[in-house]
Amino acid sequence: MQKLTSKSFEFIKNILYFFKIFVIFSILMLLFEWVEHLLNTNWAWLNFIRPLLNSVLKMSESINKGSINLLGALFEFKYGIALIIFTVIYYVINGLIFLNSLLEKIVINTQTLCKKIEEDRFNKSLQEDINKKQRQIKKFSIAIKTKAKQKFKHQEINVDISEQNVLMNKYIMEKLSVIPKEFNGGFLYEFHDFNQIDSVLEIMFKVLKSTAPIEYAISVQVNNNYTLLEKLMSLDYYGKIIMSSDTSFRYQFNSLHKYETSQVGIFQNGDQTVEVHEFKEIM
Repeated sequence: MQKLTSKSFEFIKNILYFFKIFVIFSILMLLFEWVEHLLNTNWAWLNFIRPLLNSVLKMSESINKGSINLLGALFEFKYGIALIIFTVIYYVINGLIFLNSLLEKIVINTQTLCKKIEEDRFNKSLQEDINKKQRQIKKFSIAIKTKAKQKFKHQEINVDISEQNVLMNKYIMEKLSVIPKEFNGGFLYEFHDFNQIDSVLEIMFKVLKSTAPIEYAISVQVNNNYTLLEKLMSLDYYGKIIMSSDTSFRYQFNSLHKYETSQVGIFQNGDQTVEVHEFKEIM
């Protein structure tokens, strides 16, 4: 639409410039005819434009028929008036060119503003739609894998992983009222309100920082996507709470954010690429 508007104004401008050049040419021809008249001769090559010049001269003569004898030559006022008429037409065309450019700017700026308003309205509607759809995602799962801390592997004390897992699950059940399930060599916890995830993460960070002789790899995934959750668990990111990009994106739509997120890396999962993020405590 804007391109069509620009072409239309460009077409009008070209027409006005054509008339402007034609007026300048007509002034030059009028001067030649005036000289012809003063010399009392007849230049046949002026015949092609004489009808136009005679029409303007006739109009000028109706304004003033006077003349003056100067140095033996008769100067008729109608030629001077005709020059004034052509000059006025020249400046009128100049004014029209200026108005055309001004109007073009006004119309294009108005179109740009309307387009921006429409884009803003569309973007706002799109954002509201995305916001609504994201907020409808409430289910999420957390998976935890455990292993003995490195420093305890070289000691005579044998770390009982099963016992430590029981203690971990007991703590999580007491704090979050959730029943763990065995999942992919670890444990799975399912929740039903992603808007409350910060309270869950608070407990998970306490687990992560516990003084127990085991360390934890914690993975978070929205929509109970167990396939992706298994992939996250297989990365063995111990000491971190990781998640996929869609979980990180969903977290942005929570009203409050007690934790920040950052990208850990990008990994290949068959034909798909998995973008991994992590939750981090705000220092």
